[in-house]
Amino acid sequence: MIWRMLGPVVVVLALAVPTQEVLAEQAFRFELTPFIGYRVGGSFEDSDTGESIDLDENASYGLILNFVEKANTQYEFGWSHQDTSVDVTDSGGNPARLDLDIDFFQLGGTYLFDGDFARPYMVATLGAAHYRSHSGDSESDTYFAFSIGGGWKLWPKRRFGLRLEGKYYGTLVDSNSKIFCGSSPNNAGCLIQTSGKLLSQWEVMAGGVFRF
Repeated sequence: MIWRMLGPVVVVLALAVPTQEVLAEQAFRFELTPFIGYRVGGSFEDSDTGESIDLDENASYGLILNFVEKANTQYEFGWSHQDTSVDVTDSGGNPARLDLDIDFFQLGGTYLFDGDFARPYMVATLGAAHYRSHSGDSESDTYFAFSIGGGWKLWPKRRFGLRLEGKYYGTLVDSNSKIFCGSSPNNAGCLIQTSGKLLSQWEVMAGGVFRF
């Protein structure tokens, strides 16, 4: 009789006790991911000529820090850097090649789906995109940017894993924005005057994940 009364209680308590795998997951609060990738896309429309000014595709690298909030959700801060180039026309009307750095600084969240060795996930972030010309005469520019992506986290070890991801970056460039402007005698104008649009880039990356 007593076992019939205690049976449901035992079942409830058994379900409420975390498994060893769950406890192992909860033991880690942070994930640090250095990564390398490849970023493509990105074009400005010159409001003076109507021509498209395209960024060169190139390798990227960066760092991602995740803070585990719950079993399936994480806060995320990410930095992604790319060295690229663009063909422009200088203030004298001559063709020129401009080398520049693009840095994304993003803050957002990650949702992970259930899984053991492989866990698919989605990520969305908001932040800034910083464009800096290698030319000392040109000013740098910062714009609002966002990203959305997804991928897999693979866990061959408890403390070390792999992160495979594809991501879209969107940068909001102001309408009739003048960028890469200079005030020196050699560069007293702006190299690009855009008509205002969403600048889109895509990135694929892979990195090692360290838990602690």
